[in-house]
Amino acid sequence: MRPAEQLLTELGISEPRDIDIDAIAYCVGAEIDYRSLTGCEAQIIGRADRAVIYVRKDIRPTRKRFSAGHELGHWHHHRGLSFVCRPEDIGRPIDETSKNAERVADAYAADLVLPRFMIAPKLQAMDRFTLNQLIELAGSFSASVTATAIRAVRLTRNPVILIAHNFFGRRWQWPSITAHGLRVRDDIDARSSAFGQLAAPGKLAPPRKEPASYWFERRHIERFDVDAQSMTTVEGESLTLIRILDQELIDIYAH
Repeated sequence: MRPAEQLLTELGISEPRDIDIDAIAYCVGAEIDYRSLTGCEAQIIGRADRAVIYVRKDIRPTRKRFSAGHELGHWHHHRGLSFVCRPEDIGRPIDETSKNAERVADAYAADLVLPRFMIAPKLQAMDRFTLNQLIELAGSFSASVTATAIRAVRLTRNPVILIAHNFFGRRWQWPSITAHGLRVRDDIDARSSAFGQLAAPGKLAPPRKEPASYWFERRHIERFDVDAQSMTTVEGESLTLIRILDQELIDIYAH
């Protein structure tokens, strides 16, 4: 069990509703102060066994929780150092095994806000792995849809890929373990559901079948289809969950 999850266990926290970030911070010698900040989203100043964490008060509640958890990650892993974290330092969905201090703090925050031992049973109980269900799951953990979806994709064995786009193309992708090795196109296809969400943000549509060539640039891949479901995030990007419908696509192209 990883450090943040171990802390939750030691504190007897076993349900999402009991993950009180401020109370948890107090238990490890840190106080969280929500205030106006300029030039950063959160920072920590610590010495010996006490720390003060400052978090911008005018950001979304789910973002506040993650940013506070991020600073608690610094407190656990980098005690004795002070950090001033800009928005781009927090919650960047790249390799969670990175030893970069900000990514280590992100991993701690994810374990604190979306602990694996709580979220895994809920994923197993899902009848379908869709954005609709991930949105509901995010609400139960008071977490952002993006953070919840990344966590869920990392844990599921469904052959899915989570992708974020803007009009310039793909910003990042997270494949599940069963879709590892598949790389989505760098650009964004104007026929895809992702482009539709960017062009006309609206309600979450149900998953729809789309040609795999909308998503992958490989020879003869047009003979396959995928299920795709897209939504618009609060950052104005499209977030898409695609499901691979045919194992043969993975067998041929996942390398």
